[in-house]
Parts: sequence; C-alpha cells; structure tokens
Amino acid sequence: MSNSNPRIIIDANYIIGMPNDSAPFRTLCEQGARIVLIDTLFFELCSTPKCAQWPASRNKLKAGVNAIELWQHVSPMFKRELEQNHPYGDPLDEERTERLRDMIANNPQYQPSDMRTLIEDYVKEREGDGIVELFQNFANWELPADEIKHKAGDDDKVIDFCYFVVNNPDIIRSPAIGALRQSMKTDGLDVSLNLDDVDDSWVIWHEGKAHLVLLCESQRRGADALKNVSKKLKKSLINTKHDLDYLISLAFADGIASCETKRAMSYFRKWMYGDTKPQLDSQ
Repeated sequence: MSNSNPRIIIDANYIIGMPNDSAPFRTLCEQGARIVLIDTLFFELCSTPKCAQWPASRNKLKAGVNAIELWQHVSPMFKRELEQNHPYGDPLDEERTERLRDMIANNPQYQPSDMRTLIEDYVKEREGDGIVELFQNFANWELPADEIKHKAGDDDKVIDFCYFVVNNPDIIRSPAIGALRQSMKTDGLDVSLNLDDVDDSWVIWHEGKAHLVLLCESQRRGADALKNVSKKLKKSLINTKHDLDYLISLAFADGIASCETKRAMSYFRKWMYGDTKPQLDSQ
C-alpha cells in the first residue's frame, strides 16, 4: 500500500469470504490500514435470516478491532449537506466507532436477532419499491449513444461512454444533484443547497454520480427488462443500491476490499473512478 495509513472500505462479501483466521484482514491492519465499516455492512449482515452471520463476522473483525473506523451510509450525510449548504467533511464518527470497537471486542452475547428486531422498519425503508421505481424511471430516459442500450460485456467503448456520463460535472450538477435536491424538497426537507457550490468534496456529488450509474445501468438493461420486475430482479436491484453505498463512500477512502464477483459491480467502480481506486480481494 502506497499511503502510510490508507483507508480501506470492506464490504459484507469480504467479511463473509474471509477465512476464520482473518489472515488477509490481519495483514491489512498490520500494514497500517484504517479499516472502514459503513453501516450498510451491518444492515446486510444483521438483516439476514442466517443467525450465525453476525457472531462469525464479529469474531473475524476482532483481529483488527483497533484499526476499525465506522461511517454512516450516505443518505444522512448528503441530507445534512442539503440542509446546511456545506460539505459533510470527514465521514469518521468517532463516538460510534469507539462503541463499535468495544462491542466487537467485549460483547459476545450480542445476537443479530436483536438487531433484526430493531431495524425491521429500516429494512422496509431500504428494501422497498423505491429503488425499482428509480430504475424504471431511468430506463425511459434517453442517453445520446446507442451502445449503452446493449449488454456491455467488457466493451471498452461502453465503459468509456459511461465514465464520461458519470463524471461530467455539468451532468452531475444538473440533472443529477438538481433532481436529488428537488426530491428532498418534495419530501419536506428544508433545503438550502446552492448547486454552484457543490464539487467532489461533497457527499452529494458522489451520490449524484451514483444516480448516473443507475441511469447507465437501467439503459443497459433496457425499458422492456424493467416493465415487470420479478422478485429475483427486485432483490438484484436492491443489492445494486447497497453496492453503490460502498462505492459512494469510496470517494473518501483509498481502496475497497471485496470478494464481490458480480460483473456489474466491476463496471460501476470503473464508471465512477476509472482505475484510481483499487480493489483488494480476501485471499
């Protein structure tokens, strides 16, 4: 690792795929990495019906507990930016980080069933129909290129085109961030955000990029593919939004550790960052 103390985000797939001796994770910590956990990870681990998932994950995390940082998922951060017209700043939540470290190190009795009860409404919010509707709305938009309407494979022209769309400052500010601002106003949030003030130091800038990723992906799938969304496809779309939470947070970190094998996840990372944000696997 080139940085002396790089921030490395780890996702749920990385922890699940990590061997029980935590060797890759331990090595990252010994090399000086700060390990970023965003609360989407706990949402994924603790909303699963597999009750052994959280205790097993907690035991693996013990190997580097003092290197852990906790960040919120992106929605609360960009909503604060909308209200205050100011970038969120360092995502580290020091108080919650200390509580998390203590819980990982000293609380073996904590069971995921307890958390599932607490986040039942939260599950409905984050796994409702909103993400499906968002994809369907985007699928009816038109982008100025035909190639995005085809399955991308590893077509470099499609990757380059999507990278241009997702990283174009004019498109990020409007329509992407502008639509987010209007949506929050419609929901009753007291919004003071001035679009001209926003740049890549803001969380909402990267949330806007993520919405452009959804636009590109919905165009790649095509409107017909999203007319009748099956239960399986709905789950896939929800997982896509969770994946993007990690990638938005990656804007403020140095790399991501994942054993995610979905082709789309690789596309999204390239669309948002090109080759500037490395991915480490769990081996």
